[in-house]
Amino acid sequence: MSPHQPANWSPKKAFQLDALLSAEAHWRAVAATGGRDPGYARIGRLIPLGDAAARRRAEAQARAASEHWRGGWYWSFHERSPDEAWIAPDAAAHGVAFEPLSARIRPRRAVEALAAALAARGVVLLSRTEVRGLEDGAVQTADGRIAAGRIVLAAGMGGFDLVKAATGMPAGCGVKGQAAVLAPRAPLAGPAIFAEGLYVVPHADGSVAVGSTSENAWQCATGTDGLLDDLLERARALCPCLAGARVVERWSGLRPRAPRPDPLIGPLPGMARVLLATGAFKIGFGIAHAVGEAIADLVTGTDPKLPQGFSPADHGLGHRKAG
Repeated sequence: MSPHQPANWSPKKAFQLDALLSAEAHWRAVAATGGRDPGYARIGRLIPLGDAAARRRAEAQARAASEHWRGGWYWSFHERSPDEAWIAPDAAAHGVAFEPLSARIRPRRAVEALAAALAARGVVLLSRTEVRGLEDGAVQTADGRIAAGRIVLAAGMGGFDLVKAATGMPAGCGVKGQAAVLAPRAPLAGPAIFAEGLYVVPHADGSVAVGSTSENAWQCATGTDGLLDDLLERARALCPCLAGARVVERWSGLRPRAPRPDPLIGPLPGMARVLLATGAFKIGFGIAHAVGEAIADLVTGTDPKLPQGFSPADHGLGHRKAG
């Protein structure tokens, strides 16, 4: 859960910043309501700078953060690796940047915590219920039709197929990501590390998550392969303390990417009682609660003041299929 780079500021980046600043209170409330720990903590992010060009880029981002981030959040710099077991010195030949906004979360535990919080508030959850079709104000499930005043489609990749089947409009695609969890010889703590697309994230139980690939073309959505092996090799070279760490789990999944690289939020054209909440791609967990608040505003007739680029129209959704 990391912020976009602050340079080239945009409404999307502002929306994400607001969400990241409120995420701690949100997940604390979820845990208190349902009694389940989502694994959230704001730990910050270290960015090793391997050459002079990387240092210049980081300094430009730091200046942009000072201009656009509110609340006293800013980038800072170490002139060398602050912990040579965590970041190899040769990876930080020109220092290490640090930004304090990044957070960790355990995705599966977060979903379980959210489900527990909803159940505690009396929400009926129909787990493992297959949704086979979408109507304006109803869904067809394997167990029958369910009607409602509003349908919120927040099903990730599964939502794209439902939209296309109902309207003929392509709403997005899946980008594959592979990741792993390691068990170091000794528990690790500290900020996450980000290095040229590689994330290394320590969790409260001492394990370390490593991820992830970004694959537009793939054969098997759920399989792992040599691309993950390469990622793990990079992680071990970057973080000497991961040498010999046991691989606890390898997995892969599909991130939902809308037609444009922005979240897709709002009424589905031609089906006004269906509200889309999808397409967040790589920032979904960071903005999920803010998207939920926006959807609640739409349901109650309040203007959520979303960036224009999030609208279905801006994603090219606008004409329902005939018949």
